[in-house]
Amino acid sequence: MGSRGMKGTVRAVLLVLISLSLADSLHVRPASTTFRPSVSAFEPPRSNCISSPPRVGRSRRLAAIRGGAASGLGKLLASAGGLATSAGVTGAANFFGLLFTLVTGSHKLTDLVGSGCFVLSALATLILGEHTDSPRLIASTSLISVWSIRLASFLFYRILKTEKDDRLGKVFATTQGTVVFWTLSFLWGFVVLLPHSMSSFAAKQAPMDGVGIAASGVAALAFVVEAVADWQKWNFKLGPDGKKKWCAEGLWGLSRHPNYAGEMTFWWAIFALNAPNLSCCWANVALGAVSPVFITSLLLWVSGVNLAEARNDEKYGENQEYLAYKKNTPLLFPGL
Repeated sequence: MGSRGMKGTVRAVLLVLISLSLADSLHVRPASTTFRPSVSAFEPPRSNCISSPPRVGRSRRLAAIRGGAASGLGKLLASAGGLATSAGVTGAANFFGLLFTLVTGSHKLTDLVGSGCFVLSALATLILGEHTDSPRLIASTSLISVWSIRLASFLFYRILKTEKDDRLGKVFATTQGTVVFWTLSFLWGFVVLLPHSMSSFAAKQAPMDGVGIAASGVAALAFVVEAVADWQKWNFKLGPDGKKKWCAEGLWGLSRHPNYAGEMTFWWAIFALNAPNLSCCWANVALGAVSPVFITSLLLWVSGVNLAEARNDEKYGENQEYLAYKKNTPLLFPGL
């Protein structure tokens, strides 16, 4: 067979294959060789434009969308149990603090209650969430509990030694100020605990992986930094230079506010540890992320770094040694 004959044969085969593919996609079948007239043969042809398969497809897609929305809402509502538990525990603790302050006028229990409610809420959501065997939740609960107990006990010990907190004297002078303070204390605990609270009631628990272990390690390291920084500054204030000089010893020689740097890092790590349990619903992840953003903003611009910087500037702003320390020492993180 010549080349022309071969090319013709190939073209014919390709045409046949293309025709069969088109016929199959259009649901066309070859007519039978034997003609047998029937009633259907005399019916008008049906238009493909109104065929049922596309409608069935649209119905299935709509059902899938509705099902996905319902599933997402269900997952969001499942986490609401953790939020309700956390709100109940932190609310009860801070309400007790409010009553104690109004009745006694003392603010010695302020930090003990405000910081101590974290461990109570973390344990309550873990137990009531019925995922007590989850490695992530065990790690999260343990870290938060140790952080809460350490901070509450340190601040309680400090107020027992100093006997008063000048920062709160004006706040607790009025009933309105007292109510506002304890309301903000409740919001602080509830918002910061969001990732752990929702993770405890998540429908599915993610297994502990390398990222989870790394997040736990970062949280543990941040806890140590915060605790050591608090203790170093406390010992410095008890020394001979405590009332006439700023603290630049230990970690304070590497950062002007290592305690706040440690606390911010701790809560970002707690969010990273719990995020996989929230990933079933983007709304949960977004709500959980409010926690580290909130505490970072709070410490930077509301009641942490900004106030400490203002106090030091007022006391030592004309001291050249202090100005050199401020110029050469990072605000929070070394190298940044």
